[in-house]
Amino acid sequence: MTPQEKLVIGLDLGTTNAKAAAYDLEGKALAQAAVPYSTQFPRSGWAEQRPSDWIDALSAAWLQVMAELGKFTKDVVGIGLSAHGPGLVLADESGQPVLDNSPTWQDERCKAQGKWLLERVGPEWIGLGMPLTGFPAKLLWALQEQPEIIAKTRYALGIKEFLVGWLTGHFVTEPSSGPGGVQWYRPVFEALHWPLEKLAEVTLPTSVGGYITPDIAARFNVKAGLPVVMGLNDGACATLAAGAVRTGDAIITMATNGVARIILDGPISPQVRLEKALFCWPYVEKCWVAGGQTKSGASSLQWLVQIIQADHGDETIRRIISEAGESPVGSRGVLFIPYLMGRGSPVDDPHATGAFLGLCLSNNRADMVRAVLEGVSFAIAEIFQTFSELGLKVNRLKVTGGGARSDLWRQILADVLGTPLTYVGTDSALGAAMVAAVGLGLHSDVPSAASAMSHPLGETRPVLQNHEKYAGLLKKFWQIRDGMAARQGNG
Repeated sequence: MTPQEKLVIGLDLGTTNAKAAAYDLEGKALAQAAVPYSTQFPRSGWAEQRPSDWIDALSAAWLQVMAELGKFTKDVVGIGLSAHGPGLVLADESGQPVLDNSPTWQDERCKAQGKWLLERVGPEWIGLGMPLTGFPAKLLWALQEQPEIIAKTRYALGIKEFLVGWLTGHFVTEPSSGPGGVQWYRPVFEALHWPLEKLAEVTLPTSVGGYITPDIAARFNVKAGLPVVMGLNDGACATLAAGAVRTGDAIITMATNGVARIILDGPISPQVRLEKALFCWPYVEKCWVAGGQTKSGASSLQWLVQIIQADHGDETIRRIISEAGESPVGSRGVLFIPYLMGRGSPVDDPHATGAFLGLCLSNNRADMVRAVLEGVSFAIAEIFQTFSELGLKVNRLKVTGGGARSDLWRQILADVLGTPLTYVGTDSALGAAMVAAVGLGLHSDVPSAASAMSHPLGETRPVLQNHEKYAGLLKKFWQIRDGMAARQGNG
């Protein structure tokens, strides 16, 4: 290990894993670690995590990185942050959570509150939720359903703001993680009767949000007063890590969620966000990101592997995906509907469910696994169809995330979409480090950081014959999905 003189650390709190990594200014990871943590689903439509688990998992990953760096810890000059959202943390005066559990982006208990806000103040606040379950709706639910907890609350924070507070003692956010715009949308909080001073301050992604406290410095063996650069939400950091910085660049992130994003030179209208269940938030360099989600991406595969195999570690998943390559296009008639957490974009339907169809005694495990890979890819394709209907042109398409490590899944995605995919084997921790490098003046701007630190690993080109087969299977997928929704009364 022979690093450059300066290193930056990216800390990323994803939905299922906390990650830490130390990078040099060329994007080389000198040390990295990931630590999983759990989500609780206490009721239908509820998804909660413990803020204490976030701290424990992120700390464990960070400590592993510092131990691996050894004598090079002295070269760490700053930290960048990435976190999933929108979530809600109710905190007291000292920033400590007043509840053990906090709702995450997957939590939809507040949909009725989101509808009320839509009627009361219009759709301008919609951006980070799916589409009516964002931060303001979550806060309104707490105001109505947990008044005894609200009485103890000094701050309403998102996950990023909570982490900044843990590191620095200050509550600061940036547009992609907190408000979903350049500032908090005042009318929605006036409707909630929630003062803006009880929210985190909004600053730029490349701004220093604060400096680590002496306790944190001592715990993680870094310099006292190390700057913490705000960074972006985890999806934006994944987008940046893939080197997507120009209008028309698009990215698929195949992680817990399956997400498609496209970079625009301005926001799409709130009404379109609502109608098509899309998110939209400020990015970098005066650009915006719009996108949609399947809600269950690689988590669909993890779910199946857990059911069919007691051991569902990385090696087992790789072996089972390899088996799936023995099944042909179309999975020998097996079709998977991937709505294990409801449907995401372009139709928000929390009541939608998943299903296997077309099974018979001649089918095997390989067919079922391939059907999962295809079903998630079909759901991703529908998001790109929505982009096309809205006139959003994709110029370059990249793919990242744990699921994208599979050659087979990348080929299926390319064949379904009929588009070449550039694979970038990086994650949100690198994106956070890239923003930190710009914020600390180590790279002149975000495009320069992307050029220096993001490195594609290869391209997957579609097979024309497979694309033609998948065109017919896509129509079948949509017909069956719509029929299921109609029978369930969700269509």
